[in-house]
Amino acid sequence: MRVIAFDDFISKKIVTLDQSKIDEDGNFELNFAIKETIMAYLDINYQRAEIFLEPDSSYSLDILYDKENQLASYFDKQGLVFDFSETDTLELNHLIWRFNEMYNTFVMVNFDYIYKLHDRSRVLDFKNELRATFPETDSGYFADYVTYKLADIEQFARLKGRAVLAQDYFIGKAILIDNVEYTFFFEQFFDKYLITSPEIITISDLIIAVNDNADNQFILDAMAKEAYLKEENFRELVLLYSLRSLYFTGTYKKPQLLKMIREISINTRNIVHKRIALNLLETLTSLSPGSPAPDLQLTGIAGQKFNLKNIKGKPMLINFFRSGQKGTKNSFDALTELYNLYNSGLEVISISMDHNAMDYLELANSGNYYWTFAHYGNDPMVYDLYNIRDLPLYVLIDVEGNISSCPAPPPGDELEKLILKVIH
Repeated sequence: MRVIAFDDFISKKIVTLDQSKIDEDGNFELNFAIKETIMAYLDINYQRAEIFLEPDSSYSLDILYDKENQLASYFDKQGLVFDFSETDTLELNHLIWRFNEMYNTFVMVNFDYIYKLHDRSRVLDFKNELRATFPETDSGYFADYVTYKLADIEQFARLKGRAVLAQDYFIGKAILIDNVEYTFFFEQFFDKYLITSPEIITISDLIIAVNDNADNQFILDAMAKEAYLKEENFRELVLLYSLRSLYFTGTYKKPQLLKMIREISINTRNIVHKRIALNLLETLTSLSPGSPAPDLQLTGIAGQKFNLKNIKGKPMLINFFRSGQKGTKNSFDALTELYNLYNSGLEVISISMDHNAMDYLELANSGNYYWTFAHYGNDPMVYDLYNIRDLPLYVLIDVEGNISSCPAPPPGDELEKLILKVIH
């Protein structure tokens, strides 16, 4: 069992707050400190559930976990079912669950009126119903959660124009970047902002500012023309989010964008922005060529523990696999040809992602494969560290322990060319 969260909602960097083995009686205990209310996730293997946690609080949970519902893919998750041992209707999670049930029913019943007919009166009636339902709560996080979830309706249904939305929800308002609904509204409002606002900055000027000059100040000055971007802190946050978005477009040079984010991390006076910028530098460059390969603690066939970082002197080809998956044996047969050619200059490690560590041993001990086999130790962070979305996954690491290719192509001519580069 672990509790994970985003360190910030812009970079989406995942952090583990605590983790614990579940004992034979099904019990566990987790302890960690938080300074503000956060949305986190309870995570048991492939099952996950959202939970809201408040500072200086303790929670007793009853979790319904069914191993028979285990799915083959870590990213094809089932929802983890849980409840609190004691019911407190004013506790934050209960408030949010109750509100979301009302919200989902409201949207389902009124969809055509809101999204097609732009009927503002129905949203106003729903707001009045919510005030009557939740008059007693003094949770600031919950109040903001409700406010910006309703703002989402006004934005998507175009019940208000951009200027009015900005006036109602941004200008003179607190920046609530740790609130999941505020951040969702913020991201949708500023989606592709720099490349869809020619009145603020033309595409040609933006390309020059990024690709030629890596000039944050030019872009910030242009953004300041917008009435709702006059405030310096808010404008810098929008720039950070926009630079992250530009990173994935293909038009703008990634090294220049990283330089601009790095400059913000150094020069910003806002400690939250500094953390976001540093997290962006980490998440955007993770697994890119030249970045350090994340270290893993693995369990060998004989039960011995070893770390990737302790393997020195040779480049490595890592192969994450699941033994019961169709085509696994064929991929190993193809990998055998490469291993026989380059084993003197290349370390090959196949890492079993089987939930049961015994499942891969028959394949590994078949006598057909002579490289190193290991098990991932049922550590779900392995999936996060190597961004494992599908199996098998191949990763080529150079002799310095840096990523050469991730994902690398499967065994064949293309992978052989990459191997030759890291060997020589």
